[in-house]
Amino acid sequence: MLTLNYLPERILYRISKVHFTIKRANCDISNPVYIQDNSRNGTFVNGERVDMNKSRILQNDDVISLCHPMNKAFVFKDLCPNETMGLPKEITTTYYISRKLGSGACGLVRLVFDIRTCNQFAMKIVKKNLLSDTRVINRHKPSNSNDQEKVLNEANIMKSLSHPCVIKMHDIIDKPDSVYMVLEFMKGGDLLNRIVSNKNLNEQISKLFFFQMCHAVKYLHDKGISHRDLKPDNVLLESSNEETLLKVSDFGLSKLVQNDSVMKTLCGTPLYVAPEVLITGGRGAYTKKVDIWSLGVVLFTCLSGTLPFSDDYGSPVSEQIKHGRFRFNHPSWRKVSQRATALIKEILIVDPKKRPTIDDVLKSSWLKDNEMLRKAKALMKLEVMDIAEDEENFLQPPKKRARR
Repeated sequence: MLTLNYLPERILYRISKVHFTIKRANCDISNPVYIQDNSRNGTFVNGERVDMNKSRILQNDDVISLCHPMNKAFVFKDLCPNETMGLPKEITTTYYISRKLGSGACGLVRLVFDIRTCNQFAMKIVKKNLLSDTRVINRHKPSNSNDQEKVLNEANIMKSLSHPCVIKMHDIIDKPDSVYMVLEFMKGGDLLNRIVSNKNLNEQISKLFFFQMCHAVKYLHDKGISHRDLKPDNVLLESSNEETLLKVSDFGLSKLVQNDSVMKTLCGTPLYVAPEVLITGGRGAYTKKVDIWSLGVVLFTCLSGTLPFSDDYGSPVSEQIKHGRFRFNHPSWRKVSQRATALIKEILIVDPKKRPTIDDVLKSSWLKDNEMLRKAKALMKLEVMDIAEDEENFLQPPKKRARR
């Protein structure tokens, strides 16, 4: 709704026949209202010019001026429910707050739009006062110590990352009660929903997704970062296409570690957590090999649509994980190659010292697949040299041993 202000007659001749247009996408009240300039002499919102034939988002009480910032003609009134209540001004003056995308232990995720560029993002709101209620347990510090350091851990890590398979942070606003992280918006949802909606993924798609996840983990490990909460929920898909780019997300349980150091915080999602974490109850020492274990569980879930470890299998899930007891009983395994099941067996080894590194996993025979590599190269937009090195490692035939 627009309310009209009086304009002097002397400027009316400068106004175009269709000076600007206003519309709401798909007439959906959860979508923002856009104003597009169609004039020769300019349209202004709150004194800022809208580029010709470009759009920006209108918010409640925005002032629209014609031809000059001082020629205030309209005030926009948004009669839809207000989603900005309680949010800091730094957020509401930059972003239009749209629908809820999801929620987690520390807060929720909302779809937001940059008001000036109209680009979409996902804004993760982490409530600092909820940290003590999460599953992240640190037995070496009081539960209420260094809350700000804990909650900013994810943000500080993500700001420094740049990889096609790792979610990129666009903006961060730190306030006394919450941290607001503005991240890439992935329209394809998460991997868990993709698996559930399809019951399971065929082997070629599972391989394509697994390869991308491994590249993300290698990038993190090479930088001394362990994710520590790898699961299908934290793997986001770029589109609804069957073959799509994926990105590893949610670094709330990550920690920067130096070479040869260990992590002593009990964390991770129980169904995907490595046995050494459960065995020590978080009081022992464990390394980045916990991510390798989680990758194995995710691969198992992709291929079969089931979990390797579950309370539904008769014994407590923690005992199954500690002893590495799992089976390929589901009928879907009849269509899966022996190379795939062999890789899972190699990964889900209880002793982390015997568990492969991420480099070992990437060199597995199951990933020696020309077609998959070409598709991954296109999706990840890797440089020729990046993929060439992988192909050389994967596809070069083994050298014959010299006879003695």
